[in-house]
Amino acid sequence: MMRITKAVLCAALLVAGLCGCEKNDAGKLEGTWSEQYDPSVFAMDGSRTYIFDGNNHYQLQVYDALSGESRDFSGAYATDLHGKGTITLDPGTADHGEVTYKLVTLTSSEMAWQKEGTTYAAGSWGSDYRHFVRR
Repeated sequence: MMRITKAVLCAALLVAGLCGCEKNDAGKLEGTWSEQYDPSVFAMDGSRTYIFDGNNHYQLQVYDALSGESRDFSGAYATDLHGKGTITLDPGTADHGEVTYKLVTLTSSEMAWQKEGTTYAAGSWGSDYRHFVRR
C-alpha cells in the first residue's frame, strides 16, 4: 500500500511539474530578441537583435564589435509550431539564404534555435545553435 501511495504521489508531482512548463507558442515570437550566451562560456564579438512583427516579417540588427560597423537586414519568416516546431527565415529563397531552425525553446522570456540537420554542441553556439532573451 505504501508503494502505491508513493507511486501515485510521484506521478502527481511529475504531472504538476510538467503542467507548469511554458510550451512553445508562436504568439510569443513577436517582439525584440537579443542573441545572448553565458559570457563565461561563449563571448560574442558584437550583437545580433531580431525584431519579429507578428506578421511574418522580421528586422535583424547586427553590430560587429571588431569593425565597429552596424548593419540592418529585413526579411520574412514562417513558423510551423504545430507540425515540426520550426522557424524558417526567408522562406522560398533557398539560393539566397533560406534557413530553417528547430525551435528548441520559445517562452515569454527565452528562445533557442537549433539549425535543422545539425546537433547541439558548445562549438556551434552563434551559428547552428542560437540563444535569445527578450528585450
